[in-house]
Amino acid sequence: MKHKHYFLKIFSASLFFLSLGATTSYAYDTSTIPSRPSSPISLVDNEIYDFGGRTINGSNIQNSGLFRCMNRRGVVIKNVTVTGSPRYALFARGCSSFVIENFKMINNSNSVGGIRFDQGTENRSVVINNIEADKQGGHALELWDVNGFSIGNVNAYDTSGSGVLVNRSRNGSIGKVTGYRNNQSGGYATLRFANNAGPNLTVGEVFSRDSGRGFFTVSGAHGIRVSKVDAHRSNREAIYIQDSSNVSVGRGIARSSGSANCRIRNSPNSGLGSLDCGGSIAN
Repeated sequence: MKHKHYFLKIFSASLFFLSLGATTSYAYDTSTIPSRPSSPISLVDNEIYDFGGRTINGSNIQNSGLFRCMNRRGVVIKNVTVTGSPRYALFARGCSSFVIENFKMINNSNSVGGIRFDQGTENRSVVINNIEADKQGGHALELWDVNGFSIGNVNAYDTSGSGVLVNRSRNGSIGKVTGYRNNQSGGYATLRFANNAGPNLTVGEVFSRDSGRGFFTVSGAHGIRVSKVDAHRSNREAIYIQDSSNVSVGRGIARSSGSANCRIRNSPNSGLGSLDCGGSIAN
């Protein structure tokens, strides 16, 4: 019943965001998009891009995103796999009422990043669900300047950056982030909040294995509540709350391979609830 309630919540959020002043949406004929485009695919207002499980090779797109959403509204993109290491699989700036669903990124180790919502012009009312990245350069999913977002499940494997990185974004929820080998020998995390991210951010669960860190907040992140973290074999701290405020983790377990299991530093009104840090909480 818990899972049923959660997916109903995501579905309701999708309908809510799309109803914010939305006009009629139309199904774009994605069969007209080649399997290996020679130029970026610019998404258009109020169009539904359903690729039906197709794979799009972005190897020709080295200076931009394979998919671009620039100051658009009411776009839906779903059921697509991106390969070929484009600079970004999807690049968005100034987009609202935007839905991304069943979006995979496979064998893009030479990319700068996966899905990126860029800084500058605010992005609003974003719904993201069922994201998978495997062998991805940079961060699998990165948010900048997003006001209002609902993220369901994100699975990130073998990324050179974070699984999910949230920067200067607020009023959002994340269901579950699962990560293996996210920036394995570095300091990025399966889930990271930074650059004044917050407030009103909630996370259901972080599951992390063999990553730089499991859960990490830094540089002014604030107003973040995480229900559960399960992190093992982190290169550095499994959980690190640094230079943040009002950050809480409710429960779970944290184990590091080479550093403190948990660390809280210069982060007022922050805590780890009943989380098992193995007796190791550093500052």
